[in-house]
Order: sequence, then C-alpha cells, then structure tokens
Amino acid sequence: MTATTHTHTVTIEVDNEPLPGVPQHTTPNEILRLDGIDPATHYLERVEGRHLKSFKDKGDEPITVHPDQKFVSLFTGPTPTS
Repeated sequence: MTATTHTHTVTIEVDNEPLPGVPQHTTPNEILRLDGIDPATHYLERVEGRHLKSFKDKGDEPITVHPDQKFVSLFTGPTPTS
C-alpha cells in the first residue's frame, strides 16, 4: 500500500493576472517560475492592503499562499539609460 500526498493548490494573482495551480505551501521563487518569470532577475512582493511584503533575498523561504492573494514581480536587473 502506497501513501498518497495531496497538494492543495490555489489561484493567486501575479502582476494583475490570475495564476491558477499554485501549491498552497510554496516559495516566492516557485511562484515566479510558475508564472514564467526568471527568479534570477526578479523577486516577488505580496500586496497587503496599501503595503507590500518584500521577498527580496528570501525567494527560497517557504510561504503559505491563500486564494486570491495578490503579488507583484519586480525586476532586479540594470535599468537602461537613454
């Protein structure tokens, strides 16, 4: 008999777009990867009312996400000058 693990997934919002199928227990970097964003050049922030909770330099730390939570990705690379 084999034990089965069930991973509960939720739909969250990243950069104003729904992202379904996110494991409830995940990491900020995994959320970025699921959305097709490179964690080497971006980090995630959770929108909490009028405030943002930054996960900069904490991308591999476990977090719990809840349905309809909102996140934004921020670019960490160089900004072009004109």
